[in-house]
Amino acid sequence: MAELLQWWNLIFVLPFAGALFYVLMLCVGVFPGDHGADLDADADVGIGHGLDHVHDLEPGLLGRALSFLGIGRVPLSIIVISFCFLWGFLGFASNTLLKSILPSFFFVWASMAVALVFSIALTRGLANLLAKVMPATETYAVSLEQLTGKWGESVTKIDETFGQAQVADDSGTLHTVQCLVEGGKEPIPRGAQVLLLYFDKQRGLFLVVPEGPADLKE
Repeated sequence: MAELLQWWNLIFVLPFAGALFYVLMLCVGVFPGDHGADLDADADVGIGHGLDHVHDLEPGLLGRALSFLGIGRVPLSIIVISFCFLWGFLGFASNTLLKSILPSFFFVWASMAVALVFSIALTRGLANLLAKVMPATETYAVSLEQLTGKWGESVTKIDETFGQAQVADDSGTLHTVQCLVEGGKEPIPRGAQVLLLYFDKQRGLFLVVPEGPADLKE
């Protein structure tokens, strides 16, 4: 137990324990599933607010990073929990292997590098797998293609590299989807009405256009 409380292990143990606690609370019903979905939706909108300002500095950079991890295709809570579990396990395992051959100051940095690289890679792989499986297994889910032709609201600025919008399906369930504008078109600001014009199956995102003439909606 004393070994777990060493600072070089706490870096990895605390995120692992936090993710485990959250999963246990879900299992006993402290955090209802619908509440968790609301948290994901709120988090997506929060990310959108942040990205709206970040795009002014580094267009598309943060967007590509978030998309790489699977955010927008898989609930944010799953991404965070998966990363925390992997970070904690890989970092602690690396510490255990390296502490006998390196001073603590050196092996902890090596462990952090190992944990970061492999956690990102494995989280991305898991997100890609879940993105393919979840729509087919969730009873409330609809095919993304079924959202084509619907109107939604942008929750981030949408440009040629990244964007997110919220759209309601026929049952009224809100979905946060990845979307882009066509190359050469003006970015769409957050809060604008957008039409989901076309779904790209390969990339799992929509091509969208902003609200136009009234007859476009008919």
